Amino acid sequence: MSRATERRQSWLDVFADYPAPANLAPEAMRRNIGIVDEYLQHLWNLGENIFLAWTSRGGRTLLLALPYYLLAEYVSGARPIKGEPRPEEYIGGLISGSKHLAADELQGVADKLGVAPQSVRLPFRPDDGVGRDLMSALVQRYGLAYTRNRPVLLVDIVGFSLFPAMEQVVLLQSLSHSINSAYSKLAARDLRINFARSTTGDGFYIWNRADTLEGSAHLYTLMLLMLADNAIALGKARSRTVPSLRTAFHVGPHYEFYQSEGLSPTRVSYLVGEVTITLARLLERAMPGQVLLGDFEANVMAETSRETLRLGTVEFVEQMRAAVWKLGGIRLAGEAVREVRCYLTGPQALDGSYGINRYRVCDKHGIKHALFNAKINIHQEAGESIFLGIRNQAFEDLEFDVTLPQGAL
Repeated sequence: MSRATERRQSWLDVFADYPAPANLAPEAMRRNIGIVDEYLQHLWNLGENIFLAWTSRGGRTLLLALPYYLLAEYVSGARPIKGEPRPEEYIGGLISGSKHLAADELQGVADKLGVAPQSVRLPFRPDDGVGRDLMSALVQRYGLAYTRNRPVLLVDIVGFSLFPAMEQVVLLQSLSHSINSAYSKLAARDLRINFARSTTGDGFYIWNRADTLEGSAHLYTLMLLMLADNAIALGKARSRTVPSLRTAFHVGPHYEFYQSEGLSPTRVSYLVGEVTITLARLLERAMPGQVLLGDFEANVMAETSRETLRLGTVEFVEQMRAAVWKLGGIRLAGEAVREVRCYLTGPQALDGSYGINRYRVCDKHGIKHALFNAKINIHQEAGESIFLGIRNQAFEDLEFDVTLPQGAL
């Protein structure tokens, strides 16, 4: 597939996937988006207020907004929430829920929080002028999102601070190119993917806004392709232009909020929360080239069956092992891939089967974190195979607390 036909989006098309209301011309919809955005930006007031929800009542649109600092006061208990003994859970549920509420629901939330909804009169009903889902997406851009079970990838350049500034720029560009190359290969297979990334200075957090099993599989696949592209480039490099990487993958809760540029929020977002803290702690002990997974249990919904699965790290990787088989035929460095195998490492038993070691590392605060070591083997139709991650024997000095069964590999 040529570059001209690959899927890409400009910032003007970030809402293009949302269906337009019936009989609404694209020009009218774009104009209506601008009108809604003007109202929201005015009430947002340079970031002073955060939007939680919206609804329609009569000919008016109600917006539930409150000053950002009130969130901390609610969660800490400094400002009570009527009838809610667990304020953090209530606020988390409110932020993670639908941005559109029925009128009586929104008023009930406002009463609990002790705030008054903002009332605006748009020249159209949101359902008719932009569509309910798109209206919620616009409100979300001026608010917060909270996710309890979303996979996040952290990739880090080894020894980044030791490089001169110009080489740091080149290394970050090389890493960014590997990420973009992996994204391009997935997009060329007509997958619906909505990846986001946020820089850490010496690397990136990457996540998929599709909060499903398929979305998790796409992110895991992106990780494999990104690391493979980096490994190929590293093998060809004659100078320090390609980074050595450390990578961690974990599932956990986090908040997502949008970055502001000038006087408006953009589609560039940041993550903060438990999952980012755990990822950073895992990489503190990671070796160059190592791929680590946190110890997690997550509720993940499958798009096809609409079934919610409870998956731990071992079960999650088993699901991913099946998913990456679909990479057969994809091309890396001009060579077609025959198969991809990904697994968690552990000792070999006498019968030839392998176990899985769960390790524990202690961070600088004295807190222990459980983790698993991952390996990825990419076999091509011709040419050399690509081996990612490090062998189990390379770090046997780490403490491990249990060996789990995995079956013959």
